[in-house]
Amino acid sequence: MATFPRAPLSLRDDPGQPAVTVTRALFALAGVLALVLGFIGLDQYLAGQGVADRDPLNLLYGTLQLFVLGSDPLEGGTEFPPALQVARFVAPIVTLYAFAEAARVLLAAEMRRLRARRSRGHVVVCGDSSVARTLAHRLHLSGERVVVVRAQPIGPLELRRRGLLGVNGDARDPDVLRGAGVPRAALLYACAETSAANLEIAAAAARMALPRNDIGIYAQIHEPDWALTLQARRLGVPHVPGQRLDFFHLDQLAVHVLLDQQPLPSRPDRVPRILVTGDSSLVQSLIVEIARHWRLRRSTPQQRVAVDLVSRDAIRLRDRLTRRHEVVLDGCRVNAYETEVTALLDDPGRAGYDRAFLCFDDDREGLELALREHRLWGRVSGDIVVVVDALASISEAFSRHQRGHPLLDPIDGRVKLFSAVAAGCDPELIADDLSERLGRLIHERFVDDCLRRGAELGSTPALRPWSELTGELRRSNRLQAGDFGTKLHLAGCAVVPADGADDDFSFTEAEVEMLARREQERWSASARGNGWVRGDKHDPVRRESPDLVAWEDLGPEGRAKCRAAVLEIPQILRDAGFRVVRLTDTGGNRAMNPAGRRREPL
Repeated sequence: MATFPRAPLSLRDDPGQPAVTVTRALFALAGVLALVLGFIGLDQYLAGQGVADRDPLNLLYGTLQLFVLGSDPLEGGTEFPPALQVARFVAPIVTLYAFAEAARVLLAAEMRRLRARRSRGHVVVCGDSSVARTLAHRLHLSGERVVVVRAQPIGPLELRRRGLLGVNGDARDPDVLRGAGVPRAALLYACAETSAANLEIAAAAARMALPRNDIGIYAQIHEPDWALTLQARRLGVPHVPGQRLDFFHLDQLAVHVLLDQQPLPSRPDRVPRILVTGDSSLVQSLIVEIARHWRLRRSTPQQRVAVDLVSRDAIRLRDRLTRRHEVVLDGCRVNAYETEVTALLDDPGRAGYDRAFLCFDDDREGLELALREHRLWGRVSGDIVVVVDALASISEAFSRHQRGHPLLDPIDGRVKLFSAVAAGCDPELIADDLSERLGRLIHERFVDDCLRRGAELGSTPALRPWSELTGELRRSNRLQAGDFGTKLHLAGCAVVPADGADDDFSFTEAEVEMLARREQERWSASARGNGWVRGDKHDPVRRESPDLVAWEDLGPEGRAKCRAAVLEIPQILRDAGFRVVRLTDTGGNRAMNPAGRRREPL
């Protein structure tokens, strides 16, 4: 069995910790030795002094007094047995070491608190969840100075092993955040057990850092619909340079990693067949991401990947996905089965699958299905991916070799374990805020439009997958997406999560002209900032473009590109799970069709 590359879930020990452990063990042995030698030596000493009644309890009491630099029976004595001589010196040394170690631990904890409070440019991770622990560990491994804020007590040994600074307390309390150095932090992640707590943490941190406005705040939202709602409200805030606040849902991040590592097979003769089963919330995000991936990989626009969804509420989930996400209808043909997977596999006339994804809330349920259901192995020609978190470490039993053999049968390496927590707790993915995701959708629609017109993927620098784009091209798409909120405000509109209702929104002709003018101004300013100048023709090498002019001087083709960019906004937002609504009734929408092709990113 193989596992996907992921962040280690185990915590790396501090390199100096073994030496400290050995030292402590040596002094513990020295203490026991001093106690034994002291008892024996004291008994010998008192016998030499003619003391007949040597009670064992009195001997033990006198021996223990050696550890506090004195013993009553030895007052005035000058000649002692060798065993007692050794104990007289070793016992006080052990006591001094114990005091020194206690002082070191106390001072180290206080120093960590001071360092956390006075840190600058560091990262603060709030929460007691597995997400918070995994994220803090990965940030530390990447070289960041990390301060964790937890309600549960944090032991100094734990902090030292993880290489972290720690603050105990409720992260919603401004005083606790101030103790973690939030006013001078570069990033803050709110990863508590509830979405409400994370919202409170994010709000408190934003107020605390308000004079600077250059801290990045990322709050984990556990419910996918609630995450979309908050993202919609954040999108409605006009873009302010330096302000970074985003809400992330772990499943939405994890599926990007999953399909990057498990891309859909692309064959000219047929579309892939995928089996998705389980009751996990990740199922919804997975099917949406499958549709987006396939849209850029299919040979013709009519091809839709076949997805068999097996779940207790498969029909409701399918209907909900197709209502809220047009990309699912465009890229997938979802067949819903409210039955057991075994019943589906019993059908002899059913075609096989290229890949299977088992996504259960109970890790054991999905893992048992993958390991015992032999009919699944025969029906799936590719990998069988099992989403696990609590049982992710079991993968070692399938890969660790003893005398050349694994502990358990790996089933030819086709069953793969995938941890959504480990995959989603990637600081780079979390930093892909809403502007980043919308920028990716802008690019995907541009590529899809070019492919529909006969262009070949990879024929130009812009006709490449998002992961292969240059930094400048990505930034161009992000800036275009970052201006959506301002444009919608100018048109008196807002964004809400898609709810399946009829979406007949379109800008009026006057709105299109107004927003197209703004798009030209925004695009020109961005291009000039990247070193582009006006030229007779578009030349990426010399960084020249004929469109770098005012709106009044822009030709018909350039204006058409700007109008097309405006008219795409509602569709791009629909692909992201949103819809555009008007704040006031304008007496109807007069739709305007885009003229000309999309503007190619600089």
